[in-house]
Amino acid sequence: MKSTIRISIIIVLLSAFCSLQAQTYRLELGYNKPIRYGTDVSSTPFNGIRLGVTAEFDLKNNFSLLTGALYNFVYSNKLQMYPNADSVTYRTLGHYLDIPIHVTYTYPITKNLKVFGFAGPNFNIGLFQNQQTISTLSDALNRTNGIVPGKVDMYNGSILNRLNLQIGLGGGIQWKKYQLKAGYDFGINNINKSGSTNLNQSDWYISVAYEF
Repeated sequence: MKSTIRISIIIVLLSAFCSLQAQTYRLELGYNKPIRYGTDVSSTPFNGIRLGVTAEFDLKNNFSLLTGALYNFVYSNKLQMYPNADSVTYRTLGHYLDIPIHVTYTYPITKNLKVFGFAGPNFNIGLFQNQQTISTLSDALNRTNGIVPGKVDMYNGSILNRLNLQIGLGGGIQWKKYQLKAGYDFGINNINKSGSTNLNQSDWYISVAYEF
């Protein structure tokens, strides 16, 4: 319930930004590599793509404010080995939205060439994330290690929080209407709902954007 309220507030704020007159709109497409990590748990790397639209509002002295909505599709195929050649495989497909609120500074080198850097919060909102667990361990070992074979939605199964608050920074280069940018979003809140172990998710990405 609390996550739903927080997500609703974020959407309202985004709508307020979009009601203003943006100076620049861009279509963005890129590759992303999230990683989920925590205390006493092994890290889970993902690979995926991101696609969305951003809006940039000019401020003063080459500063601007960028926001938007980017859809992300990610996947992971994690293999965890045990003695006697036993193993557990975690196959995960995830869908989520990124809503950045970044302050950007742009430095023009020539009329057509610019470099820029940005920083600010990113609201990573989980839509759904299915995980299939395949185990060759015995039932007794599954219970001992807390492994539950089968498929589960990590959000509806009350395993993960939908809202992942991140702090991002990055930069890039712009040539005429094209941008090449890279950034890193550092996860700062615990997304684990099923236990006492802290769990965070951060995200590295690289993308191209076109101004329209």
